[in-house]
Amino acid sequence: MTKYQGMVGTEVVELTDWMLDGRAVRVPHDAMLQERRSPDAPTGSAGAYFWGGTYTYDRVFDIPESWAGKQVTLEFEGVMGHTTVLVDGHAYAVHDYGYTGFTVDITSAVTPGKPVVIAVIANNEQQPNSRWYAGSGIYRPVRVVAQSENHIVRNGITVTTQSIDPTYVRITTQIAGVGEAYVRIERNGVAIAGHSGSDVVLGIADARLWSADEPNLYTCRVELRDSRGSTIDVCSVPFGIRTLSWDSRGFLVNGVPVKLQGGCVHHDNGILGAADLPAASRRKVAMLKEWGFNAIRSAHNPLSQSMLDACDELGMYVMDEYADMWYQRKNPYDYANDFTRNYLADLTDMVQKDRNHPSVVMYSIGNENVEPYEAQGVDTAHRLAQVVHELDDTRPVTAGVNPTILFAASMGIDSFNADGSSDAEEQSTNTSLAYNTYVAKMGDVMEFMAGSLPVGHAVAPYLDELDIAGYNYATRRYRPDLRRRPNRLVFGSETMPYDIARNWRMVERDSRIIGDFMWTAWDYLGECSLAAWSDDPTPVSKPYPWLCADTGALDLIGDPNGEAALAKVVWDNPQNPLLFVRPADLPNPYTAPWRGTNSIPCWSWRGSEGNLTTVEVYTQAPIAKLFLNGHHVGTRRTNNCHANFRVRYESGELLAVACTSDGLELGRTMLRSTDGPLRLRLLVERKDEDIAFVRVDVVDAKGTVEGGRSDDVRVWVDGGRLLAFGSSAQKSARSYLSGTFPLRYGRGLAVVRVRDEHAVVHAAAGTLPMVSIRL
Repeated sequence: MTKYQGMVGTEVVELTDWMLDGRAVRVPHDAMLQERRSPDAPTGSAGAYFWGGTYTYDRVFDIPESWAGKQVTLEFEGVMGHTTVLVDGHAYAVHDYGYTGFTVDITSAVTPGKPVVIAVIANNEQQPNSRWYAGSGIYRPVRVVAQSENHIVRNGITVTTQSIDPTYVRITTQIAGVGEAYVRIERNGVAIAGHSGSDVVLGIADARLWSADEPNLYTCRVELRDSRGSTIDVCSVPFGIRTLSWDSRGFLVNGVPVKLQGGCVHHDNGILGAADLPAASRRKVAMLKEWGFNAIRSAHNPLSQSMLDACDELGMYVMDEYADMWYQRKNPYDYANDFTRNYLADLTDMVQKDRNHPSVVMYSIGNENVEPYEAQGVDTAHRLAQVVHELDDTRPVTAGVNPTILFAASMGIDSFNADGSSDAEEQSTNTSLAYNTYVAKMGDVMEFMAGSLPVGHAVAPYLDELDIAGYNYATRRYRPDLRRRPNRLVFGSETMPYDIARNWRMVERDSRIIGDFMWTAWDYLGECSLAAWSDDPTPVSKPYPWLCADTGALDLIGDPNGEAALAKVVWDNPQNPLLFVRPADLPNPYTAPWRGTNSIPCWSWRGSEGNLTTVEVYTQAPIAKLFLNGHHVGTRRTNNCHANFRVRYESGELLAVACTSDGLELGRTMLRSTDGPLRLRLLVERKDEDIAFVRVDVVDAKGTVEGGRSDDVRVWVDGGRLLAFGSSAQKSARSYLSGTFPLRYGRGLAVVRVRDEHAVVHAAAGTLPMVSIRL
């Protein structure tokens, strides 16, 4: 995305302050998060029982005198809901797809030196329109841009690495009007190469390449100069020097084979809802890297600018996805109704916005689309791939293909059942979650069916339109498809997280299997409760007040479970074992298909003495030993990088030891129970610009967290604003915006916007004393 520089030619004002229904809000803002929730909400369990609505944002903007003669444009990164933009009461634009950006030329409506009233109407009334929580309103940034007649076009700078040894980059610049472009390459603010021209190739000496392991970034600064040599516009683009190639050697970054250690992520930020905050994006990417991930799939929509920036800066490969549906609906009011008239503009916006980001290594044209069972659908796939290739021929095109549901469609079976019934509750239950229910019932049968010959025949035409084949829940297709197409590359675009050890053996053994993306890397709102282990026997679609899918390797606030531990051990092979325990206060949970365990790194469950639970030891070592309070519990041979022990809970010290086959210790890890009085603890996890993430935990004097606590905690702030407070709790009728929410496993998270240096966060819960911390 183009970043405008200074006050030369182009001027930019971020529009953060708006009025919504008579109250002040700050954009990015998720209007759905403030809505009521109820059992009869038409979003149903897919949308976490939030109501939709129509939201009118308005603000007065004073047009500076200096903007006389300039083109004035509004730039929106994303508005959720069918959007109408008005200026002084007159409609200037409409936009349908909530995940793509758009611009509105309002030049004819403005007079320099006078104010204008800008109104944005986001109509998200018709529900259900999504298979997960989507949010509402202006949830991504918006700005106003003033440009002279002669200027650099939005997203008009493209930087392409032509070679790395020696290193050459090509820079093309699109110019509106007249002028000569002067291109300068900078690293850390120091110019290292430059030349004039709108299509130039520059050599870079001693180039530092970009990869997920070494995310080195440069800046391409372009000045537009008039005939006298005066600068009339300046724009810059961050970029990384890196090449991509794909062949029988595998997927290569800078000529080196790379395996994608991936997970799928939805666009929401948990307790913040859909509001797109750069600090939340950086936190998410950083925490995923800590647990071994080097790749994410943006499920199932174009990734936000802030997430792409975080992936560039911190080092994370991205499978950038266009949409969840094409022209066949998965819900009565979803994007399929708008696809035919909008796909070209939306796909173009995604690629033009994202093609300078080195983190983006693949474009996905869709997810579990059933249309390619017939010729029209294959033609659609061909057209979408063609559009992407025309816009960017440096990256491969893929998709999340589910062979089993594609085969079912060829047999006349609609797995999504989006029949447009007028009963909202029936729609919500029977459309967006129909496929999830199907998988829950089928389980391993679907994976088995995916490997069959009839399924292979049904899916082949679609896969042949892709550069690299992505498979949802179909690893059994790898072998037959690679026999049929020996030069093809494949990967798991969506897999069960508990299969990562088995799947990764396939990845490591064959250069043509380039990675695996588990569902999911991070938990998300909606699809209640796709993976929850709980005391509720309701399969898949849980009733109100359930909130989340509970399917992430990291939960809604970023805490790991056993599936994160398994992935880290498979990918990173830490020396010490990872020790996780299934909650002792829930000894006999009802399980769900998308989760293999509900364990967390905790051995403190007051009131659960004597309950039988499962202790999980994750390690690549062949032998795991377990000790409780100095007594040997057992020795197990590991299988798929872990060993399970059935243990009756008693407080104290739990020790896991990883050993060689002959008993030589390789590493050890201990968990301890809480001891003595408990208290609330506030801990600043991280502070990013003006956003602070504050942990709210129940601990003992040594700081050990008590896993059995689910206290209602109240949080408030002096000198700042509480943006959200919540936990990973599977269900609650409370709002993340209320300041009061139950903990889960003794843990919670507050997100605060800091206003001044004296900002203080306070918390209180029942009989636990109030605590405070200065930010």
